[in-house]
Amino acid sequence: MSLHDSLEKVPISLFHYRFLGVSSLAWAFNAIAVMIIAFTAPSIRAEWGLSLPTLGLLVTAHYVGMFIGASGIGYLADNIGRKKTVQAAIITYSLFTALCSFAWDLNSMMVLRFLGGLGTGGLMPVLSTWMSEYIPAKRRGTFVAILESSWSLGALLISAISFIILPIYGWRSIFPILFISLSLVILVRQYMPESIRYLEVKGKAQHARDILKKYSFPESKSTIEHVSSKVSVKELWSVSLRRRTIMLWVLWFCIAYSYHGIFIWLPTVLSEQGFTLVRALWYTVMITALQIPGYLSAAFLIDKVGRKPILISYMILAGVASYFFGTSTGELSIIAFGGAISFFNLGAWAVTYAYTPELYPTRIRATGAGWAGALARIAGIIAPIATAVAVSTMGIFQTFIGFFATHFVAAAIVAILGIETVGKTLEEISK
Repeated sequence: MSLHDSLEKVPISLFHYRFLGVSSLAWAFNAIAVMIIAFTAPSIRAEWGLSLPTLGLLVTAHYVGMFIGASGIGYLADNIGRKKTVQAAIITYSLFTALCSFAWDLNSMMVLRFLGGLGTGGLMPVLSTWMSEYIPAKRRGTFVAILESSWSLGALLISAISFIILPIYGWRSIFPILFISLSLVILVRQYMPESIRYLEVKGKAQHARDILKKYSFPESKSTIEHVSSKVSVKELWSVSLRRRTIMLWVLWFCIAYSYHGIFIWLPTVLSEQGFTLVRALWYTVMITALQIPGYLSAAFLIDKVGRKPILISYMILAGVASYFFGTSTGELSIIAFGGAISFFNLGAWAVTYAYTPELYPTRIRATGAGWAGALARIAGIIAPIATAVAVSTMGIFQTFIGFFATHFVAAAIVAILGIETVGKTLEEISK
């Protein structure tokens, strides 16, 4: 019996819930660091006299950082460990996002957003990987989906803070909230031990046994086989993993393009339609709030129905909602179809984060998840500029036809190349 077998046999306990709680806080603040620009952008644009495409460059700078962070930090996590990598990511996104409050022009803000993006892009694939390596197979999907649902809490929190504070104190008053998340490093050090599966493949058996003993996991007396610690990105394109990598990269690109293209610009798009800043922010709060039931519905279904059916159906429904949002002019229809996009797109995100690390073996799991996330960051780089140009030149309806098509491409690739993983251990899926 390998040491990781002990993790599959224990019931869900305080250890697992505490691990989830600390992870969810880090994830929620990560969402704040990413989404904060959506709510401050209209005020920044007005103060600095920026055009919509120029403002898109400011948004894109963050996603360039996220791309580098996502593609590089997964490799780092597979070499130095999940714990050190996550702590570094939290410090990076917290510090540089908070410092945006002191930006004096477009260039200084772009530099700070880029540096913060290194942390926001790197945290999510590594943290979801780390979580998946500790939760038993029968509850793994639910826990990772709940982790991803904390994104909506962060997004809702920053939307509410912006709605209340920004009109009175201005955009510079919003960014310092990220100084608070620096304290999460202490909680990670205290309550989140290094991955047993990672320690196994690195041949650090004694360290793994010490963790099992400390947290009262049943310990195996058998020795473990040291797997080669060499990590190569080329392995993602090996015969056994090629179909999975293609499917994940297309899925991540499409879901990220649609999400960031829509929600980063939502307050600005509503302002462009003639709504006041306060009303645009209020509508955004209402639409964003529906992310929470979307996430929770996916968390409830993922270990019952499976990954593929939820991903396919949710992406199709988000696509249909995108089409009708593009035709909406009244307040009620904007909120209804915007809320439907929010519900189904974010529910699909929850499944995507649970699904991705499951499809790679431990020795390269964080690298695989990181590179999938990197494709999302490429989409994040393209989407703000492309959306700004599309809205400016073609209008809202044609722009949302593009989001309609993007959702359907994601559903199709999962249907064709995806495999079902529900109820299987990570080692069974890797065979």
